[in-house]
Amino acid sequence: MKFFREAEPGIFITTGRLQTEQDGCDWTAEYSELLAADRPLAVIVNVNDQPEVAAGKPMVLWMKARKAELGRLIRVTVYIADDDAERAELERTLPDGPRRCPIRLRSPPARRTRCSSRAPA
Repeated sequence: MKFFREAEPGIFITTGRLQTEQDGCDWTAEYSELLAADRPLAVIVNVNDQPEVAAGKPMVLWMKARKAELGRLIRVTVYIADDDAERAELERTLPDGPRRCPIRLRSPPARRTRCSSRAPA
């Protein structure tokens, strides 16, 4: 897989920079493959790897179409933010903000925030 690396069984780290619409389509195909396994999983995302606009469009459309399936199978999404400003912006823009992100993992020099839409199983 080009955009997901399995760190441990059921835990995937997003990798690579999504720049083109084709990158976005490839990402959705890989994510569909992960969901097709029909097993709970966790996803780790670095906030510095935000997709370019061209890549983001197919990704957003794909996520909207699979909202229920993502909600059923994604147990936790961990967002990695390198500094306080990035972390604060992430907490501000996520649904329910800091209330959804109660756990802050600090690892010098980076600060990391674990944000979840559902408690781990």
